Amino acid sequence: MRKMKKIAAVSMAAIMMLSACGCSGKKNDSKKTASETDAVTEDLGPAPVIEDNEEWVTTEEPYIEDDRFTTVEGADVLGINFDDGDTAGFTTYVNGGDYLLYVEDGELVADIAKTGTLEHSCQLYYDGFTMARGCVYTVSFDVHSDVPCNLEWRVQVNGGDYHAYASDKVAVTSEVQTIDYEFTMDEDSDPAPRLAINMGAFDENGGDPGAHKIYFDNFSLFVTDSSNAEKIVGAPTPIQVKVNQIGYEPDDYKTVIVTSKDEEKFKIVDAETGDTVYIGEYGDMAFDSTVNLGVKQGDFSDFKYTGKYKIISSPSGESYDFEIGYNLYDDIYKDVILMLYKQRCGCEVTEDIAGDFAHEACHTENAIVYGSSSSSTVDVSGGWHDAGDYGRYVVSGAKTVQDLLLTYEDFDISADDIGIPESGNGIPDLLDEAKYELDWMLKMQDSASGGVYHKVTALVFPETVLAVDETDQLVLAPVSYAATGDFAAVMAKASVIYAEYDKDFAANCLAAAENAYAYLEANEGMKGYKNPEEIVTGEYPDNQLADEKLWAASELYIATKDSKYLDVVNEMVNSRPDTNLGWAGIGGYALYDLAKADDIDAGAKESATAALLEAADKLIAKCKKEPFFMGLGTNYPWGSNMSIANNGMLLLMANKISPNEEYAEYAQRHRDYIFGVNGTGYCYVTGYGDLSPEHTHHRPSQVLGETMPGMLVGGPDNALEDPYAKAVLHGYAPALAYVDNEQSFSCNEVTIYWNSPLIYLMGGFQ
Repeated sequence: MRKMKKIAAVSMAAIMMLSACGCSGKKNDSKKTASETDAVTEDLGPAPVIEDNEEWVTTEEPYIEDDRFTTVEGADVLGINFDDGDTAGFTTYVNGGDYLLYVEDGELVADIAKTGTLEHSCQLYYDGFTMARGCVYTVSFDVHSDVPCNLEWRVQVNGGDYHAYASDKVAVTSEVQTIDYEFTMDEDSDPAPRLAINMGAFDENGGDPGAHKIYFDNFSLFVTDSSNAEKIVGAPTPIQVKVNQIGYEPDDYKTVIVTSKDEEKFKIVDAETGDTVYIGEYGDMAFDSTVNLGVKQGDFSDFKYTGKYKIISSPSGESYDFEIGYNLYDDIYKDVILMLYKQRCGCEVTEDIAGDFAHEACHTENAIVYGSSSSSTVDVSGGWHDAGDYGRYVVSGAKTVQDLLLTYEDFDISADDIGIPESGNGIPDLLDEAKYELDWMLKMQDSASGGVYHKVTALVFPETVLAVDETDQLVLAPVSYAATGDFAAVMAKASVIYAEYDKDFAANCLAAAENAYAYLEANEGMKGYKNPEEIVTGEYPDNQLADEKLWAASELYIATKDSKYLDVVNEMVNSRPDTNLGWAGIGGYALYDLAKADDIDAGAKESATAALLEAADKLIAKCKKEPFFMGLGTNYPWGSNMSIANNGMLLLMANKISPNEEYAEYAQRHRDYIFGVNGTGYCYVTGYGDLSPEHTHHRPSQVLGETMPGMLVGGPDNALEDPYAKAVLHGYAPALAYVDNEQSFSCNEVTIYWNSPLIYLMGGFQ
């Protein structure tokens, strides 16, 4: 794993070389330098050693035996019958098949109407048990059917490639048979495996058996022999002394947070020599419901000596190493941007840039328009793979593009040598990377109607394969209002920004935006997008569509100054639109661009500014009430790290239109959270720091057995929205509900639109 352990060994010229970014050596206005007369601290050199006669006693938290694992010989890990009439936790899954599940006469009935074309087209599964390495198990159940058919039972990993720990195929007849199968768990202990029954199409069937019923009873998984079972221990308590693992510039706010009530003092020591260079005091303890612990804060903003350090706190232990210095974020910022290049679809991704994540052009075949004949196909090659799979979605792509355009626009990050293939072409690389997605989005518009297809994916998610190995037919999902509105907005904004570099492209973007807006006007009553029955890939639904129209009207008004768009803006901007910066709630983008635009209607500008600043002030008030400063309360949603990065964006935006040191301070605290000042102590960006995610839900990383650097993972999700999280995080406090495991897609997946607000947030401090 790559570690950020040196100061600016590789310079990222796009951002760090002042001649390229045009900053003339000044700090941008989001930095913590409140007074224009305050000079930036010069490098003070090594910190002087101070006398330290205090006793600093630290204790390691023990590993505790995990009593969730049943390894007592003869015990039932799983024992289920259906005498009480319910399905007892079994769940249905279909992938091209169709069946109902119910209980009849004390048996579980899979009433299959359509077997589909895959073995798992009809699947029955059960989660919620554990298995230990070295333990011998016996799986047992009764089964019969009303027509001869075949099935496959599997005890399998519940994610990734879903490979089986044990499995067998069974020819089922009308005669009840009892399946008994003994096996040894030879792989790592698994706190969240799955028992699955595949009832779809098998070669042995000799054709589709037609509608039929399969009956099950008396499921059991019991311990046959535990003499060699692995002793399972739980994860250790997260590190208690939290710092930003990447580090701080000398003038940054610097806060250490400790999750212990016993501390009074902390010391900073040289990471290499162990010499004490600073002693500080913690403030009063506060109970933090986000971690369900007492929390203390220690401020060391006055310590400005450059070097590599760690913090020791008695009795809680040590922090991870961190640095104080300049240009500390060069490498990580570059990788966070290059993640988008490595997610490119439809072109060769080269080894000299992407390393092991290089690949040939993928997904280049035409896509079928959903609901049309197979001969109606469209070239929609290009764009970015959205997340851990290979789907491409307009709504999430639009947010990502907007974040890049704002980063370029707000912080003058105009470098042309980040290291993508377009570097050196005279156009800022952030704009080149955004244009790769914009070119794809233009292909997603139906030129006849102006509407924009919601997404392009296969009908189902791919297996755990590389991009070039997903070869299922691509399908264009139906046009959606949300995709069309988001498209109109970013195309209008692109028409303004790219006019300096490519007038023809800018003109095409504006024409496409106006065509899309006409579709919105003609389809005012359109509902939010829902997947058709056959498409089971990411839905990205959105039933609140007023913000999409506001964003589209705002950007078109800024681009054209046409009064017809202003009328819509004035009508909507005063109706308290949302101030979010997500892929669904996107009203904040409209308000911000209106608030900072020149030569527009004063009333619209004033209303937008007031709404945005009100949102920022409310966020600051919430942040001040929480020891970790995040203001999310006890709701850490799926993708909570996007919420954190988006909120940091909002504060930098507010600071841009109305400079306020508190906006800058708390924006930096959001950055610091992502890099380690959080409940778990993780640096949530892969490849950096002493503790960062290594087992992401990201198909290329899973196949290659290494994690792509520079990806922001989703982070804590206290709703526990995948089986692995439910198994291992039950009872965890909201901000601690994170696990670094590829099976946990709700905690450890990655997306382009989680990286993009981080690009903006980091850009504000470059």
